[in-house]
Amino acid sequence: MPRRPRPSRAAAALALALLVTACGGGSDPAAPDTVADPGAADLELAIAPASFDVAVGTGRRLLLAVFTADRERVAGGTVRVRLGHLGAEAGGTAALGAPVTATWLPVPGLDVAAPATGPDVVSGGVLTGVYDARVDLDAAGYWGVLVEAELTDGRTARGRAIVPVLAEPAATAVGDPAPDVPNVVTADVLAGTAPAAELDSRLRSADEPDRAAVLHTTRIPEALAEGRPLVVAVATPVYCQSLVCGPLTEHLTTLAERYGDRAAFVHVEVWRDFAAQELSPAAAAWIRTETGGNEPWVFLVGADGRVAARWDNVLDTVELEALLAALPPDA
Repeated sequence: MPRRPRPSRAAAALALALLVTACGGGSDPAAPDTVADPGAADLELAIAPASFDVAVGTGRRLLLAVFTADRERVAGGTVRVRLGHLGAEAGGTAALGAPVTATWLPVPGLDVAAPATGPDVVSGGVLTGVYDARVDLDAAGYWGVLVEAELTDGRTARGRAIVPVLAEPAATAVGDPAPDVPNVVTADVLAGTAPAAELDSRLRSADEPDRAAVLHTTRIPEALAEGRPLVVAVATPVYCQSLVCGPLTEHLTTLAERYGDRAAFVHVEVWRDFAAQELSPAAAAWIRTETGGNEPWVFLVGADGRVAARWDNVLDTVELEALLAALPPDA
């Protein structure tokens, strides 16, 4: 699937090197920080922004994967995040704002335990979660990010990254009408009008058992017409570049069984034809942008047919369940 363009390695390196001149600690934690020398950390971190569609606004969701230079994961607990606007180009200097707490968010469905306290360095480079920060962004362009952590073993750790910020969200956003493009359901596969892989990329034939059958019975336009809340997951379990789509889809089958009396649950397979790089029409309606798209996404649609919440890449299942629990059960 085409990906949103990212800064070149050279531009990123320049921005991060120059951002060092704006990092450090002042006596007033609420004031921008322009101290030239932040001091040495015990451990340098590699920070990988994991958000797909960050735009100007308040309380924006910023996901960060944190690793050591040896690609070991940092997991559990919380880290501090500070941001500064670099401008229209990925370079220059930035005054960093006040620290924001980012909380460990595990990938739903993996059932991999994080450190009981954390943050801590754990073996293996497989992504099992990210740190979730809610940040205020008042300008489009590039933002420098400084992540600081106090590890459970007493070491200090620090890493930097840059994040492109859009003027407006590119994918379907909170407040937008939910796309009413028809999605493939099990009945289409059984009738021979759609291939099984267009229902779920794990399927090769209509006779193969469908592990996510509960997510493949509802047509989105029909649910919208009925005024029924919807949870829509746009994911491709086989071809997912972040490798979290399969566990996510499995987890949503559990939520569908628990909250199916409050909302309809739908999985939309990203690809109509992966080899031809052709998106399914339903997926394209939700996630296609001018520069491509990313997966997975989860959207919560209210009874009014508008998107009430959305989660890119790693679902905050606690947040989703709280919203579902607040919905009235079916009469």
